[in-house]
Amino acid sequence: MEDRTKVLLASLVGAVAGGVLGYLYFTDGGQRFRGRVEPQIDDFVDELRRLKRTVEKARAAADESWRTLQDVGARDPRREPAASSRPMPR
Repeated sequence: MEDRTKVLLASLVGAVAGGVLGYLYFTDGGQRFRGRVEPQIDDFVDELRRLKRTVEKARAAADESWRTLQDVGARDPRREPAASSRPMPR
């Protein structure tokens, strides 16, 4: 992409972002819109935080389970070697 194209695109994106922010913060309609949307955004962010905590707990449980399985497998004297390490029968 040419430098002129990048400058034009960045200017256009900046102008649109400025227009949207100006509308949201400096007009009555924008303030009403923000008043309706902000609580929903806050709820969504809270839900994402709960989801993140849930995923972290699930990951910790899975890691603990994996470690336990490895410990049990390492301590079992009857455990056979993996199929890939056994010689092939002739």
